[in-house]
Order: sequence, then C-alpha cells, then structure tokens
Amino acid sequence: MSPTERGPDMPPDEGSPLLQSRGPTYSGTSDPPVKTKHPDLFIIYATFFGVFIASIDESLVLSTFSTIASQFHLLSQGSWLLVAYNFGYCISLPVYGALSDSYGRKNVLLVSYILFTLGCFACGASASLTQLVLARVLAGLSGAGMVTLVSIIIMDLVPPSEVAVYRSYENVINVIGRSVGAPLGGLLSDTIGWRWSFLGQIPLIIFCTLVAVYGLPASLNHTEDKNKQPSGKPRRSRLREIDFAGIITLSATIILLLFVLQTLGTREEDQLVPTWGLVVAFVVSFMVFVLAEVFYATRPLIPMHLLIRELGAYCLMQCLLFSGRTAFVSNVVPYFTRVEGESDFAASMMYVQVAAGVSLGGVVSGYVIKRMRRYKTMSIISLGITVLSFLLIFLTWRDGCNIWESFFLFVVGFAPGILFSTMFIGMSYSSPKECLSVCIGTYYLCQQLGTIIGPACGAALAQRLFKNNLVQHIVDIPDKKTIIKGILNDLRFAESLSEPLQQIVRSSYLKAFQFLPGKSICSLNRNCSNIVSVFALASSATVLPLLVFLKEERVD
Repeated sequence: MSPTERGPDMPPDEGSPLLQSRGPTYSGTSDPPVKTKHPDLFIIYATFFGVFIASIDESLVLSTFSTIASQFHLLSQGSWLLVAYNFGYCISLPVYGALSDSYGRKNVLLVSYILFTLGCFACGASASLTQLVLARVLAGLSGAGMVTLVSIIIMDLVPPSEVAVYRSYENVINVIGRSVGAPLGGLLSDTIGWRWSFLGQIPLIIFCTLVAVYGLPASLNHTEDKNKQPSGKPRRSRLREIDFAGIITLSATIILLLFVLQTLGTREEDQLVPTWGLVVAFVVSFMVFVLAEVFYATRPLIPMHLLIRELGAYCLMQCLLFSGRTAFVSNVVPYFTRVEGESDFAASMMYVQVAAGVSLGGVVSGYVIKRMRRYKTMSIISLGITVLSFLLIFLTWRDGCNIWESFFLFVVGFAPGILFSTMFIGMSYSSPKECLSVCIGTYYLCQQLGTIIGPACGAALAQRLFKNNLVQHIVDIPDKKTIIKGILNDLRFAESLSEPLQQIVRSSYLKAFQFLPGKSICSLNRNCSNIVSVFALASSATVLPLLVFLKEERVD
C-alpha cells in the first residue's frame, strides 16, 4: 500500500490530501475485489450525492446550534449539539469496514441510508434538546457509513488506475459539503426554520436509497466468507475482531469528559452529580480504556505500542490542533450574533472564508510537496502563520470586527489546510509500512477526538468567562440571577433588555471570546489578562517543538 493512501475504511476529510496515492488498498483478509471495466458514472455520482448530504449535515448546526438551544432555553448546553454528530461518527467509524466485509457493501450502505433518514426525521421532530442530541448521535452513526462505504465501493467498481481520481472527487465533494453546510443552515434557520434543515434532507436520502437499491450491483453484497474454504473463518469471526470493549470504554470516557466540561462551564448549584465525582468517573473510565487496549483487544482502536514512536507525536499534534481550531471556529457565529448583531445566515457566511482557505491550503501543499519532495519546512511555516492569525484576531477583535479584519478567518483556514496535509504525509512516511493502515486509522481517530473535545471545551470556557463577566458587571438590578440566566440560555434575550444592559452583554462576551484564540494555540490557558504571553508559551511548548524535532522523511 502506498504511504499516502488511507485505509479502506477511512473516509476523506479536510485533513487529508486532495489527491490520494495511486492504487487501491485491500484489507488483510479480503480478496481483491473484481473491477468493472466501465463503471456506471451515474451510480457513482449518486453515492457521491449521499456523501455530500452527510457532509452538509455534519456542519449544519455550526451556524444554528445557538439558535436551536436558545429555543429550548438551554443555550448553556448547546455545545452538545456540536459534538453529538462527531461523537456518533467517531464511535461507528471502526465498525463499518468489518460490517461490509461480513454482510456486503450494498446492504450496509442501505442500512446507513435508512438510519440517516430516521435520524433526520428525529432531529426535525425533537421536542427537547435531549431528544435532538440523541437524534444527532444517530445521524453521526449513519453518516459515517454513508461516507466510509463509498470509499470502499469506489475500489470495487472502478479500475485500479482510476481509484485515486474518484477518491479525490469524493474528498472535494466532502469539503464542499462541509463548506456549504453552515451557511445553508443559517439561511434555512432565518427563513423556514431550523427543523426543515433536517426534514428537508429526507427526500434526498430517499433518492440515494432508491439509486442504491436498483443501481448498485448485487456483487457488492459478495462477502469474504463466500470464498472461504470449509476450514476458513466463519462469517462472524471478522466481527469478533472489532474492538467493542475499546469502543464502549472510549465512548464512556468521551461522554464523561463532556459532562465534566459542561459542569465546569455552568457550575449550577443544583446539579445532581458533583464535579469531582464526574472527574473521578472520567479518570477510572480512561484507565479502563487503556487497560482494555493494552491487554484485551486483539485489534485495538489505538495501538499503544505505536504511540511511543513518531505516530504518538503526530496524534498528539492532531488532537491539539483540531481541538483548538474547532473550539475557535465553532464560536464564530455566536460572536457575530452577540457582538455584531448579525443574523444566523450573515454570521454563518464567515465560515465560507475558513472553508475556502482549507481547500486552497490543501491544493497548495499538494503542489509544493509534489515539486519539492519536502514537507517539514512548510509545516513549520504554516504553524507559524496559524499562531500569527490567532494572535491578530486576539489583538484586533477586542472591540468588534470590521470587514477587513474578518479576512483573518481565511488565514485560519488556509494555514491549517497546508498543515494538515503536510502532517499527514509526514505521518505516512514515518510509520511502519507493515501496519500503515492501523496508523492511519489511529491518526484520524485522534482528529475526530479533537473535533469532539474542542467545541465542548471552547463552549464551556467561553460560557464560564461570559457568566463571570456578567455577574461582575450587572449590579444593583432586581432579578439579577433571572436576567443572567436568560442571557446565558437565549441568544436573543439581550435584545429585550435596556441599552446599557445590552452594552454590558456585548462587552462581557467580547472578553470571553478573546480567550478562544489563545485556547486554539495551547488548550491550557486559564488567565484571560495574560493571553499574549500564553501564545508565546504555547507555540514554543507544544506543537512547534514536536514539529522541529521530528525527523523528516524523503517523499518518493
């Protein structure tokens, strides 16, 4: 397998190169699939349409989570909407490859479409925030299959020489979907309501389902067991290799961590479980997960013995970079809504700059690496630009953001777009070739963990600082606690207050938001007043030294 190619059950995302390496990859136990000489392009593009819908749905709530949570009067818990989809995506991703080998690509893809339809309906019909969060988890569970299985099906339907081309098409569609999702969600929320942003996907998924039923060849349901000799493994042996213990303990660990962050952000006096109890439960769950991975799992989610090599450094950097970046980006719409008074759609259009920057950065890095056969210098430069962009945002967005200052969002996308591609190349060439697919899976799992932890951590920290600022500045007002609770749980509540109180809300949120660019660099700072020194400390103490001291491999 080529060093730059992802494993068969790893879907492309914004952190992967736009052009994958040539040639397909097969699982270790599967027989090489038979390629058709002339694939049906309509069928392939119809499956791409499913990828497009899943990608849109992934970023749909970035621009609407605050509005949705406000309608339930639970804005302080809105971060659950941000992480629910990625949580479902993360825990189901390792399973789909084995399921498709045992039960057939087509069957599992159809089940994913059906579950996604149910998830969209449940989202649109949710009567509470809890129901909506659970529905988003279901959408993430099925969305992972819609994206992952298409990557596998491509290798079954097209000639080997065209696999890289079609997977690059899928990657571009994935990036475009994520770019369109946030503005589309804001537009629908401002016009016909956020519920229809979910319900409106149902007819589109039904179309994809019908195309899959009648268009995908029956040969895609050919499982690896049918070619086994009598002495071969039974059908379920492939499923037994899935690290269910690791998935369960990792899920419990993530959920407990999210509860810890939620309680730290709100600190309600009447909460059922004290924060220290949640912290203890999180530590215990994490230890059980590590023990399960080291001593129990035959094919662990995260091979601990590989983390002591270069892979561990790359995974740590991915977790830090993705958690910091998503913590900042997920708060862009609330910033422009609270501070600038923009509508959901106008605020969500800011995401277009970030998405365009990521796409352009990926193209630039691919071109430079192809010409220069080097990636380390470009990685360090792009990391420096990332640090500089967050520093400029911290310095210039103190009193609001004008048009030219919003351009920094493009840089926030462009520099990481380069960095994610170069780091993927570095990880691929420095990992042992005999277990490269496992390393790639671990690498992308750490990215998913970052996208889960980042928004939750960023929202909790911003909410806590915002609340402290409100308590400090709102004085000598009747029903002070009621007013503060209304501000924290309703995005538009401040519009009903007097002008002086609106100014207090605006300035309080500005002070809280200024913390987030610093969070994006270090994930450790707790002192808002000394943020510039934290930038320097973080850039020198975390990702930058790791990049500097990692050995650069020659790109062949």
